[in-house]
Amino acid sequence: MKSALYDDDGGYYSTNIREVGPTGDFSTSTTLNNSLANAITSWIQRVWRQDKKLPHSIIEMGAGNGSLAEQIIKRIGFWSRLKLEYHIVESSEPLLKLQVQRLGKRNLLQWHKDPKSALRACSGKALIISNELIDAFPVELIQWEEQKEKWQRVMAHSENQQWTTSVGEDYEIPKNSSLLESHNFKDGQRVERHDDFVRWFHSWIEFWEQGHMLSIDYGDEFPDLYGRRPNGTVRAYFAQNRFEQMHEILARPGHQDITSDIDFTDIRKRMLIDGLKEINYQTQAEFIAENDIKSSPGDPSTNPHGAGEAFKVLWHRKI
Repeated sequence: MKSALYDDDGGYYSTNIREVGPTGDFSTSTTLNNSLANAITSWIQRVWRQDKKLPHSIIEMGAGNGSLAEQIIKRIGFWSRLKLEYHIVESSEPLLKLQVQRLGKRNLLQWHKDPKSALRACSGKALIISNELIDAFPVELIQWEEQKEKWQRVMAHSENQQWTTSVGEDYEIPKNSSLLESHNFKDGQRVERHDDFVRWFHSWIEFWEQGHMLSIDYGDEFPDLYGRRPNGTVRAYFAQNRFEQMHEILARPGHQDITSDIDFTDIRKRMLIDGLKEINYQTQAEFIAENDIKSSPGDPSTNPHGAGEAFKVLWHRKI
């Protein structure tokens, strides 16, 4: 998955992604309408009102096609915009080009290759936001072996120019993992682990000294996330089509997105360090309503049978 998404020469995000939105392989909430972006902007303004000493610096981790940044900057207000520094952390060259094309090169905008660079530019004090970032990280796919009562890695390998999978060595369960909790999974149940994201997060979090953070992504709590999903949640998107069969997920390496839902029980436990406090965890629909954004009945961002419930908003504060 890491090679298919991030290989320097042929990875999907490194070289082959063309667009995010209706004309691309997949869409995000902020490319469909303004409800989520308006709610995030309202949240930013509320945080600044409550903490007047906090600099007007925003760091967006993985900005997609730039639509969220564009909407925030437009809606933030004239006086706030005068003091605003908007930093984008982006590792994908094709997406960076889309962002520059959409946003232009303005004095309030800065781009960075990694979070440490962005935090240094803000003296460690900033609001940090991300929308559908965690799901872009490669996952470890593991399988429950009921007889051994162990989790084992699912290995991908190539035979005759086709990719197949097999069960490999035991998976070592990390500290605080949701896998340590009780479950009633049947033999062969597959789940995904966002270990790469956790390692990446802890590689820079110590450089963040003060501020608030919003992390928005699709997922649920463990083990409910995997109810009626014996093969897990990993899937691929190509030309707005969703593929869930393993032979389809392993097809077209480097030319389609591969993703999975977030186990928020696992992520919430493993993100916490001293000085980092979880303020709230809620559905996207609740977050939008809480920030006084009135949506239409057909708004996909708040649909209780779709993105409104599937997406969760995680709010942290660094003190």
